[in-house]
Amino acid sequence: MAFGCSLDVLDAPEKVAMKVAYLDGIAWGLVDKGIARDTYDLLLRRLEGLEGLSEGGRLELESHLTPRPALEDRDRLNARDFSEFLDSGGCARVAGELGEFVRERVLPGMPLLLGVDHSLTGGVLEALSAEAGEGELALVVLDSHFDAVPTSIRKSAFTPGSLAADRWRIGTVPESYNCGTWIAGILNRGIIDPGNVAVLGVSDHPGHEARPGERGSVAAYREAYLAMEERGVRIVPKRDIRSAGARDAVAKALDGLGGKRIYISLDADLGSGEEVRAVRFLDTIGLSVDEVIGLARALRGWIDSTGSRLAGADVVEVDVHLADIPNSIDRTVEMCAGWVRELLR
Repeated sequence: MAFGCSLDVLDAPEKVAMKVAYLDGIAWGLVDKGIARDTYDLLLRRLEGLEGLSEGGRLELESHLTPRPALEDRDRLNARDFSEFLDSGGCARVAGELGEFVRERVLPGMPLLLGVDHSLTGGVLEALSAEAGEGELALVVLDSHFDAVPTSIRKSAFTPGSLAADRWRIGTVPESYNCGTWIAGILNRGIIDPGNVAVLGVSDHPGHEARPGERGSVAAYREAYLAMEERGVRIVPKRDIRSAGARDAVAKALDGLGGKRIYISLDADLGSGEEVRAVRFLDTIGLSVDEVIGLARALRGWIDSTGSRLAGADVVEVDVHLADIPNSIDRTVEMCAGWVRELLR
């Protein structure tokens, strides 16, 4: 069952400005009021006719927390208030509400979240873990970033003012649960076992060895990153997928997880690049559109061949403001819809 949640609370000024520009367009009659509200709207249009897919609606949020707010909420759109939301545990609260939504309105059906903020995945996993036996649930994340490093450590590892550093302007409390730390959050809460988690396609792996003249902040970043590998999390860099091929990379990364219930999460920035720009973070060059869809094909084949079961899936981190520009050649929505179709075929 497909359902949506439009949490979009990045506190970067340029992201807030996009929401304000959207409202200006509405006020001046320059924007069609029937335009897609979020990822749920965008992808449902592309998934029409997919066998067995039903619509579960949205977990509705206050409009200022969504990509396309109501006109009356313009005064609530500012980086300060979004930072306060992030620092006060707002993402964790919404993820918890989404977990309740899944329990009450989706299960025992298979959940397909079409969301925005990646922290929402934790809410779906919490609902599924309550239904699964101990150690039965496994998580596969397809993402250009490893969302398990404390924000303060990640930010300090990059040069101030760089795209990579600006990406991590997420609140001021370093350890808050958000789109950049959600994997650590679910592991620390015991929602899923570290050895049952695989993250494929990362472009931010620091390598296992220090480089000459390396700054201490970079060493701290490597230590925090590799500590997750030591806990058992399987991390596969983008370069390894390209060198081994999707099928072999998936088989190696998921070795030993056969027979489990597999939840698969796609962060759209896995494909960020020339053809895929409608993502919330454009600080890396990801896989090609064909490679992303090929990973879905490889995962589907692995699930079928190992007697595993697809427990659920999601597509997150699409930037709706960049996804439906008239006459755009962007392929973000096409890629995401193709990925879902291949995975659920």
